[in-house]
Amino acid sequence: MLVPVNLKLRWFAIYAGFGLLLSLIITAVFTQVATRQIEEQVGTSLAHVAEQMAHQLEEGMFERLRDLQTAAKLIEVPETGAQQERLEQLIQALYSSYENYAWLGITSADGEVLISSNNVLEGADVSARPWFQGAMQNPYFIGDVHGALLLESILNPDGAEPLRFVDVAVPLKRPDGSIWGVLGSHLNWAWVQELERVAKRGLFDLPEAEIIIVSSEGQVLLGPKVNDDGRLQLRLSEAVARQGHGLQQWPDGAEYVVGLAVTRERQAYKGPEWQVWVREPATEAFKPVRELRWQAVWIGLAVALCFAGIGWLSAGRIARPYADISSKLEHEVASRTEELRRTNEKLERLATTDSLTGLLNRRALIKQAKQLRKRADRHGQNIAVVMIDLDNFKKVNDSYGHSVGDKVLKKLAKLAGKLVREVDIVARSGGEEFTLVLDGSDEKNAKAVTQRLAKQLREAEFSADGETFTVTLSAGVASWSSDQEFEIVMDKADELLYEAKEKGRDCVVAAFESELNTEEAD
Repeated sequence: MLVPVNLKLRWFAIYAGFGLLLSLIITAVFTQVATRQIEEQVGTSLAHVAEQMAHQLEEGMFERLRDLQTAAKLIEVPETGAQQERLEQLIQALYSSYENYAWLGITSADGEVLISSNNVLEGADVSARPWFQGAMQNPYFIGDVHGALLLESILNPDGAEPLRFVDVAVPLKRPDGSIWGVLGSHLNWAWVQELERVAKRGLFDLPEAEIIIVSSEGQVLLGPKVNDDGRLQLRLSEAVARQGHGLQQWPDGAEYVVGLAVTRERQAYKGPEWQVWVREPATEAFKPVRELRWQAVWIGLAVALCFAGIGWLSAGRIARPYADISSKLEHEVASRTEELRRTNEKLERLATTDSLTGLLNRRALIKQAKQLRKRADRHGQNIAVVMIDLDNFKKVNDSYGHSVGDKVLKKLAKLAGKLVREVDIVARSGGEEFTLVLDGSDEKNAKAVTQRLAKQLREAEFSADGETFTVTLSAGVASWSSDQEFEIVMDKADELLYEAKEKGRDCVVAAFESELNTEEAD
């Protein structure tokens, strides 16, 4: 007996509808999960780059402040011609030590420029300038980015793109503590473009990503401008406000996956509160999801047709097996799941490791260090934190190129990885800055380990352009007690690192022998 046509049509419609509904549900759930995962992974990667950029901004400003504070200790009131000449040489040497110093000068207490780099503005009255007034009233002054004003006509006579500066100034004091003048500097904001170029190396998998720096007044200092007045006014999305990354709608209506970091204060430094945004257009970030969605739709249509065919045939023989259809569906889903898993693993590596050296990055360092702290507390063990910085690394890049500089960074990472134990942590926490977290070590043991690392690096030879050269490092060592935040210990070790720099570099300074501790005790 033949099955009636209307029954076959009814079964066809029921099975086709069921198959289409099932496919739509699976596609919606699968793409929603994939979207959340990609948003989290891309956002985390962008936030990491933003944090690195913010850290480099902090480091750059802090180094310039330390330059001026160190120079101020060598400057005395020029009462004789010989003293005047010596100070002129000192200012010119300091000016030549950093290519982005646009101007350096010494003023009197009433604001008259006495000595300056290249004799620019000598004799001018700068008493009304914020940097002069700030240094006269505070231990130091660091201003936000601003126009050139007095220096515009001198340093930019061709009228090209207006110059922008960051001011850093410190007071000059007599032995009795009274202020007799100010040592001031203008830094050319163009130095940030080099930081941007380096930071974008971590975004090679996200070619459409952009870096934007916003001043404490909301002015866009670097990156594409949104409004005619150059200000960025955003209402942070809940995700970005809570975790520093996520989806964010821009004033132009476009949606981006963003990472956000803000420059922070240090124990001995407070500068402008700059925002660092790293954004990727949502359309680009979620392109793999769209491709996956279309693939799922085609699979869903195929499944619906298969169900419809089963419905058509099941009127005569419902029990006809369709295991081959299920097998195909499972294979396709497994294939897409594996593809998504590999993508997630790749994004996870990008978010937690430094692409050049293969070491942990700063974000992963902080997370793993806190886990190590909990484990050490359970066993009553000491922990020491070591901050390492390559000496004169900029000269290596300038003299031999960044590819040679990268070889030096890889060599130090390899030596450090071989020297420490598996339970210890080795990370690249900045451009040429590395961090060791040594489990079960006090400051003396940590210093000994670091000195062995310094010796191995000192004995390593590098070659470029037919020349052979060596590289040294400076380091600071601090113990980490259970009642301290990891970031505070890092700042302490960083201060000891700069003490090692001031002692002539190529040395390791531990907290128990530091001049800083001696000064605090006094």
